[in-house]
Order: sequence, then structure tokens, then C-alpha cells
Amino acid sequence: MTGYLVRRLLMLVVVAFGVTTFLFVLARLSGDAAELLTPPDASAAVVEATRERLGLDAPVLVQYWHALVGSATLDFGQSFAFHQPAAAMVFERIGASLWIVVPALLLAVLLSFAIGVAAALRPSRASGRLLMTATFLTGSVPYFWMALLLVLLFAVNLKWLPATGSGGMTSLVIPVLVLTLAAVATTARLVRGQLLDSFTEGHVLTARSKGVPPWKVLLGHALPGALPPLLGWLGIEFSFLFSSLLVLEPLLGYNGLGALLIRSVTNQDFPLVQASVFCMAMLITLVNIGMDVIVRLVDPRLRAKAAA
Repeated sequence: MTGYLVRRLLMLVVVAFGVTTFLFVLARLSGDAAELLTPPDASAAVVEATRERLGLDAPVLVQYWHALVGSATLDFGQSFAFHQPAAAMVFERIGASLWIVVPALLLAVLLSFAIGVAAALRPSRASGRLLMTATFLTGSVPYFWMALLLVLLFAVNLKWLPATGSGGMTSLVIPVLVLTLAAVATTARLVRGQLLDSFTEGHVLTARSKGVPPWKVLLGHALPGALPPLLGWLGIEFSFLFSSLLVLEPLLGYNGLGALLIRSVTNQDFPLVQASVFCMAMLITLVNIGMDVIVRLVDPRLRAKAAA
């Protein structure tokens, strides 16, 4: 396990290096930041002074080294538009985004296991097929369309919830519900499929033949074998939900990291873009590494393979 953790942490360093390099190249390909931040009728002296203030007059390799050091120390400089430390703004907004993603993921896990287990126990019955059909139809609706439909229902027609904004807990209901439905649509089908596969394994069939009660077969034999792939999938699902905020937060007027990143790209605020993308990539990578470690801890097959 120690060697595995070291390899995964080295992968985190590679991801950080790759993200920093990609953002550095992309920022230079998008144009001269000094010219973008000065008025069109500005003199050459004003443009050059802006370039010196931003440190863009240094050689490219020196700028690249500063970018690497800044990523390692989480010092991305001052935001061009807000004149505040870019990292501090990202850390302030990332918590607001997690208030959407984490509850949505937890609710999706509970609903997915309930639906998936019920459908797996009744694979050929009408109730099981109905559950999977409803799940499939829910997943076929794009999440941004689902957000608009929920706003129309709960905010416009029923007037129970605010349509936009991020003031109070009520503003979290619609975005959390949207991401929960989006996650359930895929996770429930995966739970059902893994359980159906687990039901055909030898130890599960042996337990059934010995007359073990169905609930003990499910909890003690079938579910432990189906759990590791499902845990690994949750890391991928977290990545999808967090990246969905790039569309969902601006659509609902929620002040999270997704809305901040879209605004920084629109304003060509390079330090804020770099800080937002870098922190988002690191968070997603850390969550996936954590889920991989948990899978290794709960799956005896992987532990035996590592020991061998």
C-alpha cells in the first residue's frame, strides 16, 4: 500500500506539472496580455509599462519557471479584474461549489443503491423494468434542461424556491437536485449491473444453496463483491458533477468556482483562470486517488495481488 500511495502521489505531481504547462502555453497563444488589458488607443509606452508590471517582459523560460513555482506554492498572483490574490478567491468559491457537489453525490449514492438493489432483485419483473426505464428516461434529459424545468416548476409556478442566486440554503435545492438526478441516472444502472454479475459468482450461489436468507446473501456475499467497482465509479462521478458546475452555476446565478472560472475566461483574467483550473484539477485528482485507495482497502483481491 505504501508503494501504491507513492506512485499515486507522483501521478499528482505529473498532473500538476501538465496542467501548469498547458495553462502557460494556452495563455501565451491567446495573445499578449498587456495589449488585452490596455485600451485600444493606448500608447506603446503604456502597453510596455503594463507588460513590465505583469512580468511579461522577462524571457519565456523565466516566466515558465515562475509559473511552476507559483503552482507549487499556490501563488498565482493578483487577479487582473478584481485586484485580489487569485488563490484566495478560488479557495473562497470552492467551498460554495462543494456545498452543491457533496450533498448531490451523497443523495445520488443512497438513491442509486436503493433503485439498483430493487431492480437487481427483480430483474425480470415489471417493477424492476419500470425502475430502470424511469432511470433511463431521467438520464436522457440534459442536466441544464433539467435545471430549467425545475426552475420553471419550483420557482416560477409554485414559487417555493428562488430561481437564481446563492443566498441561503434554499438556493442549494435546485442545483443539488439537478446533479442528484444526473448522477442517479448512471449510478443506479451500474449498481444493478454489478449486483447481477455478483449474483452469478460461486460463493453467492453456494450461500443460496445452503438456504442463507436473501438479505444475508445480499449484504454479506453479493454486495461486498459488487462494491469495489462502484466505489471507483464514485470518483469519476465526482469529476462529472464538479465539471458540470461550469454550466450549472452561471445558468442559476450561483457564486461558486464554476461561475468564477467562466467569468475569468470572459475577462481574460489569466491568473484567475490558472488558479481556478489548477485547483479544480488537483481536487478532482485527489478525490480519485482517495477512492482508488479505498477500493484497495475494501477489495481483498487487490490486496492479495499487491502482496503477491
